[in-house]
Amino acid sequence: MAQHDYVIANQTFPSYRNDHNNSLSAVVSKNSGTSAPSTTYAYQWWYDSTNDILKIRNADNDAWINFASFDQTNDNFSLTVQDITVNGTGVIPSGTKMLFQQTSAPTGFTKLTTHNNKALRVVSGSASTGGTNSFTNAFNSTKTISGTTGTSSVTISGTTASHTLTLNEIPSHRHLAGGHSEFGTGDSVSAGVRNTGNSGGAKRFYTDYQGGSSGHTHNISVTSGSHSHSFSDTFNLDVQYVDLIIAQKD
Repeated sequence: MAQHDYVIANQTFPSYRNDHNNSLSAVVSKNSGTSAPSTTYAYQWWYDSTNDILKIRNADNDAWINFASFDQTNDNFSLTVQDITVNGTGVIPSGTKMLFQQTSAPTGFTKLTTHNNKALRVVSGSASTGGTNSFTNAFNSTKTISGTTGTSSVTISGTTASHTLTLNEIPSHRHLAGGHSEFGTGDSVSAGVRNTGNSGGAKRFYTDYQGGSSGHTHNISVTSGSHSHSFSDTFNLDVQYVDLIIAQKD
């Protein structure tokens, strides 16, 4: 580390050589030091060894402009973007809003806190905001879904298949012969008998056993009343997420 005022006064040779070497040492070390050089010049370089920042003096020689920050441990650096200009316009214009996956805004940006616990939406038109439910409430908590289905009526109609009853399916039956008075007894009976003197039991007249054999069908029609079904269930989306911040370029 070396700094010099870059003024070589008249002096003897040994002193001149020492003074000259000190000025060259300041040049090659970018005027490095824990504090700024006491004598400054426009466009002069200074490596701030306290903060590991390389700075350059502005044209008015009244302020230092940060040029780059250095990580001496890992041997890398990062340019101070807000001070770099291209064709007179900042690479990142002031007021530009960007997303960062970190808690604090980087150097040169200010963290905005207007929006919190919200999802991101990509649009092709104008950028805006909206919605009423927070991200956590919508995606990271148990929800219950319930309701009732619409009412409906069911009508069933048709005809049963034709079926002929078999002898075993017909109850066994017979009929008494019709009553009459042709035997001259003068009485009227409900069933014919072999003689008027014996009208009981096996003495009575019966028709032959009879049964039908035609097939038959039955029409049916069933109509149910309107009805509905209720339902209820719970679910938890528990969506994985990555927190981002919005920061605005200073």
